[in-house]
Amino acid sequence: MPTRKISQAVYLAATELEEVLSKERLAEADEVSDGSQCKALLREIAQLRMYAEAKRWIESPGLKSSG
Repeated sequence: MPTRKISQAVYLAATELEEVLSKERLAEADEVSDGSQCKALLREIAQLRMYAEAKRWIESPGLKSSG
């Protein structure tokens, strides 16, 4: 089972990234019996979570321009 590209994640909110995509990938990782595929899915989950955290940081009030 090939892993999916994360490019669709650009348009999702941080909460959607964490709740939907990482949970879906985690469920897939639980079902996979091949260790290398499981590691690839877990790596993708980590990337999605980091991407969500970056989106949250960018959207934080401290980075918004005042004006």
